[in-house]
Amino acid sequence: MLHAHASYGAPSGVSSGILERNEFSLNSDPAEWTFQIVRRPLFCIKFIYTFVRPETLMDRKAITSYDVARLAGVSQSAVSRAFSPEASISEATRARVMNAARELGYQPNAIARSMSSARNEPQQKSGMVGLIVTRMQDPFFANTVAELSRNIQAKGWQILLFTVESQEEVDAALTTLMRYKIDGVVILSAILSGRMAAACHASGIPVILYNRSAAELPVSSVQIENREGGRLAADFLIEGGHERIAFVAGDDADSTSRLREEGFVERLVTAGKKLFLRETGDYTFVSGREAGLRLFSRQERPDAVFCASDVMSLGVLHTARHELNLDVPRDFSLIGFDDIPAADWPGHQLTSIRQPVHRMIREATDILIEMMENPDRSPRTRRFSGTLIVRGSCRLPAKAV
Repeated sequence: MLHAHASYGAPSGVSSGILERNEFSLNSDPAEWTFQIVRRPLFCIKFIYTFVRPETLMDRKAITSYDVARLAGVSQSAVSRAFSPEASISEATRARVMNAARELGYQPNAIARSMSSARNEPQQKSGMVGLIVTRMQDPFFANTVAELSRNIQAKGWQILLFTVESQEEVDAALTTLMRYKIDGVVILSAILSGRMAAACHASGIPVILYNRSAAELPVSSVQIENREGGRLAADFLIEGGHERIAFVAGDDADSTSRLREEGFVERLVTAGKKLFLRETGDYTFVSGREAGLRLFSRQERPDAVFCASDVMSLGVLHTARHELNLDVPRDFSLIGFDDIPAADWPGHQLTSIRQPVHRMIREATDILIEMMENPDRSPRTRRFSGTLIVRGSCRLPAKAV
């Protein structure tokens, strides 16, 4: 008899009172396995236990082309040719191979085959595109990756997705992707080194930066006009009569946050104002919450806050309403950036700078496909304007009331 339990709990920083526990006992005979499950709401799964019979694992042997060849009575090279539509092979032999493959449940390794084709025939495309993304936990980038992947796959390419935690890991991910003989790569919210940009360019691999730009590198880019977005936020807060205006940066080393701040502060200075307070986060909800605590634990509080991302804005909003009992927008106005779906939720109604995501993704896809099909084309840069979406988190300018 085996006895096991799996616990499910909330992540750190969230009330641990919401839990789910599954407890069950396992007899040696799988036919007698019974489960007793008590269900409650949960936030995340900490552990998952999977039980299988040891003999089942022993029985599971990967089927190879050698097994198919032996059953069909042909050579391994004949098996390879049978799965290549353009290869020279008799219909009778192809039929024997396919029948054997179906009987064994064999499927050829698509990645290995595409890599082999690209390696043996330099002009042959592998049919694979790499995506490298940071901040995958951010709903803005999770949604972007999903839509971008669908668009690229609709054009006939398959996706290899790499998630990285820092800028330093981008080059390592690119090095690995190049071993897979990818036809192109899109890097979201990160940038590559000059050395890797040169290596990709020399290998004929087009690189598209999404939400970043690097004019000095031989790469294409698609991004929003970040400075302009900062100016839009500042103009609206100034028109609303705000005086103590604060900014929450995403990351001091991040060009996106820096450009948004530059446009924001530039407009404040033009209006004869200065930035009242500045805090730095890391684009997460938790960092927004902590920034909100620092901003509003002061004796003199800001009367407006602009955050470099919606996720941080929601952290500030949570702190203000649920920890400090502040009223938004009566006590202060709040603006985010990105216009993620949660910004429009009834409990949030966050004013935000909307990125034209669908248009940006279509443009990134078109540039990528064009560059992959025409390697001699020069890199292209495309910038889009954002739109201020006014909701209930801001005090409205007098002329708008």
